[in-house]
Amino acid sequence: MDNKQPDMFEALARTAEAIAEIADHSADVHDNATQHLPGAGEHAARDRRLADAGRAAAAAYRNHQVPSPDVQQAIRDVRSKTDDR
Repeated sequence: MDNKQPDMFEALARTAEAIAEIADHSADVHDNATQHLPGAGEHAARDRRLADAGRAAAAAYRNHQVPSPDVQQAIRDVRSKTDDR
């Protein structure tokens, strides 16, 4: 493996972690809005699934692996729900 491979995996891991942090923050915001915003609870749940998948992807990248098919599917599932809006 050349010297750039570990750097690419680390960059992917940092990106996945950043997405997870943003999704966690969005989930908190939507949790706080559930009484005033229809669908906010469902949105928060999707955000939490994305955050979990992002953290799992980051762990895989740090092990120089591609995220598992389950993690990839979780990300696609969340994205497809967002695209439906």
